Amino acid sequence: MELSTEHDIRKITRWLAWFAVVVLMVGVVRGRSSVGAYFKLKDSARKLDAAVAVLESGNRGMQEEIERIKSSKNYARKVLRDKYHVTDSDEKIIFFTE
Repeated sequence: MELSTEHDIRKITRWLAWFAVVVLMVGVVRGRSSVGAYFKLKDSARKLDAAVAVLESGNRGMQEEIERIKSSKNYARKVLRDKYHVTDSDEKIIFFTE
């Protein structure tokens, strides 16, 4: 009788182990923390890292531009004229028509 119950316990343990494996596999494939969701998050993180790199590069360029403007009055005037169309008080704008 003892051998039979020991065999039954092993059998039940094996079934429980397989059931746990199946439940875990279904969770991995279809659950909220699935493999597909993991790869989507990895792709999203890669895109965000690329966007951050572009923004940091633009930020460095802006910082350099700010330093150039701070260090040179002539360059500041040139930027104001070219970019923002600001004129000196003694300058006049003449429009030509065709």
